[in-house]
Amino acid sequence: MGKVQNIFGYGSPGTVTRSADNIIISVRNASDRDVPFGAPVFINENGAEPFSIASPQEFADFLGFAVSVRDKTPDVYPQGQFNDPPRSAWHPGDVMEVLVRGSIALETGVNGVQGSMLYIRKTDGTLVTNMGASGTTLLLENVRVRRPRTGSVSCCEAVVNKRNVL
Repeated sequence: MGKVQNIFGYGSPGTVTRSADNIIISVRNASDRDVPFGAPVFINENGAEPFSIASPQEFADFLGFAVSVRDKTPDVYPQGQFNDPPRSAWHPGDVMEVLVRGSIALETGVNGVQGSMLYIRKTDGTLVTNMGASGTTLLLENVRVRRPRTGSVSCCEAVVNKRNVL
C-alpha cells in the first residue's frame, strides 16, 4: 500500500516546480565558471554569468535562475554515454536555460516562511531569507518564497514574480 507524504518534495535545485506561467529563456554562459542549477544568473555584455563574490552584481542585472531542463542536459544519460558524465551545472560557453518568471526549486542556506524575500549573501553567494547586516546581502526584489524548506529538505520553492531584464 502507498504512504501519504507529510512534506512536499520540491525536487533538486533548478527544477521548475510549476509550468502554467513560467518564462524560460536561452542565454549563453559567458563566464569562465560553471553555473549550478538553481543559481542566480546575471546579465553581462556577452551573455550571462553566475553571482560573483569578488565583484558582486546589482539587482538591475539580475536575470533569473539557472534551470535544469531534463531533455537538454546530459544528466539524464548514464555516466559514460557520449563521454559526458552526469552534471548539475551549465559549463562555460553552454547555452543555458534561465527561468525569468515562474516557480523553481532553490537551495537556501536558512529556513524562511511563506512570502519571505530572497537575498544573496555577498560573502559566499548563498541564497538566504534574512537580510543580515547592512550591505552584506543583495535583495532579489522580484523573488519570494512560495513554500519554505522544512526538516531535512534543503530546497524551497520560490517564485520570480515578474521579469527584471529582457
